[in-house]
Amino acid sequence: MQYKCTNSEYLGGRAIDRDGAYDLCKEPKFWERANDPNYKCLMYSFGVGNDFTFDDEVAKRGCEVHSFDPTMDLSDGHVRDSGVVFHKLGISSENIDKDANGWKMRNFKTLIKELGHNGRYMDYLKIDTDAPQGGFEDTLMQELLDTGLYKCVRQYAQEIHLLGPISNPDKLKRCRNIYRQLTTLNEHGWRLYNNTDNVRATRIVQKNPNFQQIQNKAGMVNKGGAILWETAFVNFKVESPCKVE
Repeated sequence: MQYKCTNSEYLGGRAIDRDGAYDLCKEPKFWERANDPNYKCLMYSFGVGNDFTFDDEVAKRGCEVHSFDPTMDLSDGHVRDSGVVFHKLGISSENIDKDANGWKMRNFKTLIKELGHNGRYMDYLKIDTDAPQGGFEDTLMQELLDTGLYKCVRQYAQEIHLLGPISNPDKLKRCRNIYRQLTTLNEHGWRLYNNTDNVRATRIVQKNPNFQQIQNKAGMVNKGGAILWETAFVNFKVESPCKVE
């Protein structure tokens, strides 16, 4: 933990264990609506998994929210009662109309252009996506770094998915890559203010409310267990609105 937000809300998540919940820091430095109640903030949420609870809560607080998930059986452009707009596509490093899974994929900067958000701040950016190699969070972080778009993101939340065994060279490489990305973003002003060890389901199955991932260290290193953290960041060095060519 690198920063303590003095005014935050833990929003959404399923009722049984709050899986899918994320923090919103409402300090004026990171939440513009605290300065101007009429400010129209903007949030992109990648990975819904049929759980709109967090997205709905942010929308209720005055944000224009766009939710993305190519796996859901919901029509593209669907608008929820909360005002959340659903897009049946996923985040990727490439722009593909139909990938091997039949999914439409777009990179971050293309979405900003296609949705008409060029010149606006990204007040909240969330990614919680699953993939065979773990997730797409490293894909998004790398694009933010490569394009400089990390400068226009006020708050960022993600679930980090690491699939074992991390003794496997490819799995270990991804761990080290994510560590490098987080370290570089930290150098650019991002600060971790919430970190949740996501073992909620395991605690319920094992009937052990105190279980932590580190207790399965041997399994993480030598077996195929998943390591999951939900993390939230604030950006101390927001410089300008998102601009893409």
